[in-house]
Amino acid sequence: MDWIRLFVIVVVLALGVVIIRPTYEWYFVVPKEDKELLSLPMEEVSKLSPELKKKYNEIKKLRNSTVLNMGLDLRGGIYITLEPDPVDMTNFLLDRFEGDMEKVVSEYEKELESQVSISLEILRNRLDQFGVADPVIRRESGYRISVELPGISSIAQAREAISKAGKLEFKFVDDEYMNSIDRKYLNNEGLISDLTLFLKDNVVPSDDEIYGYYETDEFGVPVLKGFIILKKEVVLDGSYISDARVGQDQFGRPVVDFSLTLEGADIFAEITRNNVGRRLAIVLDGRVRSAPVIQTEILGGRGQITGVFTLEEVNSLVSVLKSGALSVKLKEIEIRAIGPSLGADSISLGTRAALIGILLVFAFAIFYYKTFGFITTISLILNLFLTLAGLALFRATLTLPGIAGLALTIGMAIDANVLQFERIKEEIRNGKDLVTAMKVGFDKAFVTIIDTHVTVIISSFILSTYGYGPIKGFGTTLLVGIIVSLFTSIFVVRFLADFVVQKLRLRFLPALV
Repeated sequence: MDWIRLFVIVVVLALGVVIIRPTYEWYFVVPKEDKELLSLPMEEVSKLSPELKKKYNEIKKLRNSTVLNMGLDLRGGIYITLEPDPVDMTNFLLDRFEGDMEKVVSEYEKELESQVSISLEILRNRLDQFGVADPVIRRESGYRISVELPGISSIAQAREAISKAGKLEFKFVDDEYMNSIDRKYLNNEGLISDLTLFLKDNVVPSDDEIYGYYETDEFGVPVLKGFIILKKEVVLDGSYISDARVGQDQFGRPVVDFSLTLEGADIFAEITRNNVGRRLAIVLDGRVRSAPVIQTEILGGRGQITGVFTLEEVNSLVSVLKSGALSVKLKEIEIRAIGPSLGADSISLGTRAALIGILLVFAFAIFYYKTFGFITTISLILNLFLTLAGLALFRATLTLPGIAGLALTIGMAIDANVLQFERIKEEIRNGKDLVTAMKVGFDKAFVTIIDTHVTVIISSFILSTYGYGPIKGFGTTLLVGIIVSLFTSIFVVRFLADFVVQKLRLRFLPALV
């Protein structure tokens, strides 16, 4: 008995179970009301009880794991229409042309065209890095952009991924003013605790702004800790960042390591050199995440964004910084949750028809090839299971074209088995005993199976890499399924056949003679 083959098969199956388990839990175990926690905006989540926050965190981790997503055509999703905000666009151009309104008017449409193209690219990069599977992003008429997010039911989650500005700014804390504030307005962290009461009795300097200071609690939810006064002037922003990655501080906590462009490095060195001892606040999307004291001049254009972050937050922040910030905000024109293009009855009937078809294939294989038919049936079941696990592993989305790819995979897999068994029959007819015929038959079929599968792998790889929408889904499913088919047809079937003949001593198989 080939123990190495058995070991490999067991390991692959065990990995498949581990990978597919989150999908099973998400669709068959987690109650609907628990899933709806993910639809809450972060402000609402921060107000939940510790028990619900813990549950929210667990559900979110499960959803972000290897859960197989269903496409818009199978289970609906979120559809969003966006366009560059005209007010923000005008302000952006006024800043660029230093208030020259005539220049703004003359360049408006040209710049709008450019911003739409930039936004399309940033949204694609951002959604890929946020883990949104198979998003469909395309330009519509005029300057509008449509985004389809299959498998996402939470409008809040979709808004967070789409409209998050990803705007990083560095601003100085107005330490002189903060130190002058009466202690009764401050909490233990030295932040303004009650903003309404504070503003009732105090006036903030005209060159200052008030920001919320956020820290992440033990459940991974950003919580407002208080308010802080910053200078309005932006001394450095995210446009100077050339690279960002996940790192660790001296206590092993997750941080963001970033590198600046040459120009940014010079600016950063000058800022830190001239302001040792001052607090430099790191502001992300209008929220202060940390305000460390500058200890010394920082040369080389490298730095760290520290604070109370979870690893998930740091990964998200790195994604935002890498994909870049939107120069102009995108205005939401329409957002709606839509149902699948096929009704539940159609999907149910289609699933039933597919199951009947597969069972008929199994019955025919068993009727025609007897024992080897059972082996084929087992290998096809493993093929389906491992293909779904592979799709889940790569965060692919199962769509109707993807199901077509799955059906084609099953056809290719059973073709490979038929080819192997027919070669064995030929060898038996030539006078060889069953054991020898199996060895020669499997060896002869091997090259043909590899040839046919490799050509399909190449074509499906091209479809999955350069295709878009349904074509990409079809190509991805076919690619994963064909690779799994190679494993089950060559590795699993041969192991099971050897086991039946050599260990169970079945030396005469009627269907093969």
